[in-house]
Amino acid sequence: MKTLLLLILTVILYPKDFGFSAEAAEDIVFIVNADNPVTQITHNEVRDYYFKRKRVWPNSESVRFIDRNVDNQARRHFVKNILKKSNSEVEQFWIGQKLYTGDSAPLRETSDAGTIKFCSSFKGSIGYISAQAAETLTNTTVKIIKLEKVGD
Repeated sequence: MKTLLLLILTVILYPKDFGFSAEAAEDIVFIVNADNPVTQITHNEVRDYYFKRKRVWPNSESVRFIDRNVDNQARRHFVKNILKKSNSEVEQFWIGQKLYTGDSAPLRETSDAGTIKFCSSFKGSIGYISAQAAETLTNTTVKIIKLEKVGD
């Protein structure tokens, strides 16, 4: 009984060591402007658009990626699970890009509502919102695109 209690206490105190955390449970959903013909996207395509290796959609519309603030839970999920990087690696990448190529990091929004508003305003935009916000999405000027596991 003491062993079981100790195990439960350890999991409660150190949930990340056992794969349990609010961050791990936080899923994100990608959205684009409703006029964008894309209906699905791979992890590799998301990374290419985010890091500006690809700058136009298949319909030749310029990509405008919308990021979130560093302390945002959805961004932590995005950086860790989609980009497969740490926040510091991403920040260092964009500092280097600014210095050597003049490219700036994607614009940052502070909320799901701000991301939705931005994506509804620009045809080439792509952003991510929490799965919880996606469940109540009523804005018809944006649409959810499916994230394919291919190319991970």
